[in-house]
Amino acid sequence: MGTNKTWRTGLFLSLLSTAALGQESPHLKVAIVIYDSAHVGAKTLDRTERSAGTILQTAGIESRWDTGPVQDLGNLGTDFTAYSRGDCEHRPASAILRVQILPRAPSGFAAQALGYSLPCAKRGIQVAIFADRAADVSERGGPTFGRVLGYAIAHELGHVLLHSGAHDTAGLMKGIWSKRDWQRAAVSIIPFSPTDVQRIAALHQRVADRDIPELASLHPH
Repeated sequence: MGTNKTWRTGLFLSLLSTAALGQESPHLKVAIVIYDSAHVGAKTLDRTERSAGTILQTAGIESRWDTGPVQDLGNLGTDFTAYSRGDCEHRPASAILRVQILPRAPSGFAAQALGYSLPCAKRGIQVAIFADRAADVSERGGPTFGRVLGYAIAHELGHVLLHSGAHDTAGLMKGIWSKRDWQRAAVSIIPFSPTDVQRIAALHQRVADRDIPELASLHPH
């Protein structure tokens, strides 16, 4: 990330003090199902879920995590439909969010991409994370593998919860990471920005309808 090619990814987590974390009661409960196609194992999944769950709590989100059978993926599919922004942002929030951890990034994604999300998907997998890319960040001086996965999942789930592929200039949803921020992220919690917390709490607020495809991915800017 940073300015060199090795460390540059599409997810720059700007560090905020843990003192800034919101302590409000959860206003949104979500069930998250993870499909471990990469076979990272139960211990890593536990660390990943705890890390991502703590980050989600900074937006007042209470998460329940389950592991889904990988064999069910064939029946779930993936919804790549280019819904209008109005249709995307006005629809009810999904009761169940589905995350797949892939062993490696498919062809066609930026070389440093950690994953992608489908904020408007009405069915199937909404978030995919690339285990090989997360491992590379960890091995090059970043947080532990499970913690990198947790940050990547929380960021992509943020896109789904916000019904948007847009990035912020600060906080969890910032678009570009640096090596220094990954190192600092290893010992701190990176929360959602206050603005995103408010937006998540107002998921059904009406906004102007603009037709655009929604595909958020972690890639260099």
